[in-house]
Amino acid sequence: MGKLLRRIKQFSRNEDGVATLEFVIAFPFVFAMIVATFDAGLLMTKYVVLENALDRVVREVRLTGIADGDPGVTYFKAEVCNIAGLISNCEDSLHVEMIPIDTSLTFTPSDVACVDRDTASSPATSFSTGEPNDIVYIRACLVVDRYFPSALSGIFSVDASGGIRLIADSAYVVEPL
Repeated sequence: MGKLLRRIKQFSRNEDGVATLEFVIAFPFVFAMIVATFDAGLLMTKYVVLENALDRVVREVRLTGIADGDPGVTYFKAEVCNIAGLISNCEDSLHVEMIPIDTSLTFTPSDVACVDRDTASSPATSFSTGEPNDIVYIRACLVVDRYFPSALSGIFSVDASGGIRLIADSAYVVEPL
């Protein structure tokens, strides 16, 4: 029995492999933080690109005008996606709505409508350019995939298809002709 106790004491004093044990315990957490930071950085980059593209197209629309309805939506989405070159599959993942604001009432934006990639359908929403002196609210919803979808999946809220919604909005006043 004494020989066993001596061996246990020798083993407890031996510090060989302590750094390896610390590395094995800490590495998964540090690596997960690096992956999450990279993933969040890519999402933020896509969001900034979407915001910039939306602002540039809104400026163009404010100066030159745009058609109501489906032709306007198609043109608007094409222009945003041309400017936002970093975003892949942009036109299929982007949903745009344009709503004139009634200034006599309090404006509260409705729930965000985004593309449902599972059914490959886009929700029906308004795309109206408004009348002169109207304030027009524009909202774009882009569904993008994460670069590392399985890493830290609880951090980001995802839709049914596993995509993350990036929502950008803007407003402008329709200038009188």
